[in-house]
Amino acid sequence: MRTESLEFLKQLLTSTSPSGYETPAQKIWCDYMRQFADEVYTDAYGNGVAVLNPTAGPKVIIDGHIDEIGLMIKHIDDKGYVYFQSIGGIDPGLIRSKRVNIHTKKGIVRGVIGATAIHLCDREKESKTPKMHELFIDIGAADGKAAKKKVAVGDPMTFVDEFEMLDRNTIVGRALDNRIGCWVAAEVLRMAAASKTKPKCAIYACSSIQEETGLNGAKMQVVNIKPDVAIAVDVTHATDTPGIDVKLHGEVKFGKGPTCSIGRENHPVLIDRLRKIAAKKKIPYQVEVFSKTGGTNAYAMWTQNGGVPSAIISTPVRYMHSTVEMMDLRDLQKTADWLAAFVLDIKKDEKFAVDV
Repeated sequence: MRTESLEFLKQLLTSTSPSGYETPAQKIWCDYMRQFADEVYTDAYGNGVAVLNPTAGPKVIIDGHIDEIGLMIKHIDDKGYVYFQSIGGIDPGLIRSKRVNIHTKKGIVRGVIGATAIHLCDREKESKTPKMHELFIDIGAADGKAAKKKVAVGDPMTFVDEFEMLDRNTIVGRALDNRIGCWVAAEVLRMAAASKTKPKCAIYACSSIQEETGLNGAKMQVVNIKPDVAIAVDVTHATDTPGIDVKLHGEVKFGKGPTCSIGRENHPVLIDRLRKIAAKKKIPYQVEVFSKTGGTNAYAMWTQNGGVPSAIISTPVRYMHSTVEMMDLRDLQKTADWLAAFVLDIKKDEKFAVDV
């Protein structure tokens, strides 16, 4: 991976951006994109857009979402303990004993999610996963009055865990889902801008907000931009770790290249075009079927404006929605290479439509 691109990735992954509070990470993304794009702007809610070749057609969105899962203070009791709700999908069984950063108006306040010592637990009672409202954060306050001087209801929180490289190819951290999608969108535009062959389409690299709380930013982006093609870049579950039934979840291997999804929002003509580009460029990829239990930003875009040909291209990640998400940088780079090759291959005014 290009040194400058890796450094940009590190900056994204060490920033903070819980859904609804994406400004710190979005600023990093927008500042970086101004080097390569013809235009960079944000909308009323803070969606980021960088445009290359804006007068050309078709309009192609390459979209990632900049937000991450997190927590938000819901109640502070008289003893000074802080109770919270999740921002996005969080397993309460995974977060006991985690450190958190509480983002207040005065700055960061550090706290820990309490975990009763095993010595004090009633071993005769069946161990069970706690519910979110049963967990609490300890900020070291003497009582509720002292706690309320430091934090307030509505303050968002992120986990302290940050970016780390386990070896030259394997990265670990929180919020790979889905800052890597924003990184890919940026890298695709950068490579297209640097190419000797000028793209014949308009490229809209998008860094969308609030995917984890309802695909909200993507809905705004597709209405505002009115694209002819939309590709959502996200993470997908690598299913090659112990305890995952591939008969139920499909087989996606870590380190074996990005995936393209088939079915539902994934436009058949667009998917065929992407697969032909991958074959032409000798980029290995994996195939998976659309998810019945969730959706990416493509799910928010494909039915808008009378129908937008859309696709999901994903990079395998282990341990999704945890603080130790893991990814192979080679998979990530191949994702960017694939989509850069695609946008550079698009013909002037090319249409993507099902012919019947």
